[in-house]
Amino acid sequence: MIAPLFFMLVGFALQQPSTELDIVMKRATAYVAKYESDLGNLVGTENYLQNWRLGSSSRPAVRRTSADLLIIQVGKEWAALRKVNRIDGVNTKKKEDGFGQAFTASPDDNKKRLIELKIESAQYNLGDIVREINSPTFALKVLREAEVERFSFERTGTEKIGGISTWVVRFTERGLRTLVRGDHGELLHSTGTFWIEPATGRILKSEFLIENTYATLPVKARTVVTYAKGKTVDMLVPSQMVEHYSTPRSTIDCLADYSNFRRFEVNVKFDFGTGKPN
Repeated sequence: MIAPLFFMLVGFALQQPSTELDIVMKRATAYVAKYESDLGNLVGTENYLQNWRLGSSSRPAVRRTSADLLIIQVGKEWAALRKVNRIDGVNTKKKEDGFGQAFTASPDDNKKRLIELKIESAQYNLGDIVREINSPTFALKVLREAEVERFSFERTGTEKIGGISTWVVRFTERGLRTLVRGDHGELLHSTGTFWIEPATGRILKSEFLIENTYATLPVKARTVVTYAKGKTVDMLVPSQMVEHYSTPRSTIDCLADYSNFRRFEVNVKFDFGTGKPN
């Protein structure tokens, strides 16, 4: 009688009904899959305020920039590229070509140009901290079908975002793969929060937290992104991103406001024969 009872108990465990949280997370995963499929390439305006402080008592360095922001699909990933037009209210010295002129018909040339644009995108960043997670859609990777099983989720409350009632769901990364790696491949496990509309799975807000204790100066990073309905794009798009970075000797606080997102109609192809761009 013991063996049949054991198999009955195992069968019962495997047939446990999904909890409400399980159902909502499945909706969120399906939403992200469709969202990334529909996202395509978008271009918009980013107004960016940076405050960099060395030590606790020093006066912060402040910089305001206005840029064209391109969210472009590169393979299965998205890159956020910036062309800065104004710095502290003053036009940049040279007139930059738009993103439409940045790429050519050559996939190999486009791959090289992408690397150049990534470097250009960071040239006006204040501070000594490399910012690799400040793409406004970065946190959505957690909910991809290929990644979500490595995370645990816990509902911690409810909150209204833009008048919409959401579940506040905390996530924790585990396992032998991570979304973010250290300079030498170290596993950096992330945590964070999603604000999810339970009936649809839509993500109204995200928080992503990461800490690199392996760096010469250990660094902590936090990004919070709020989404809103686009005016010319029939989907939720980033409306604001708040960033905070800290090391034992400095802090960086940033606020990005987004507007005028629209489709980037240029068809850009990349050659990945020699690997993905860094």
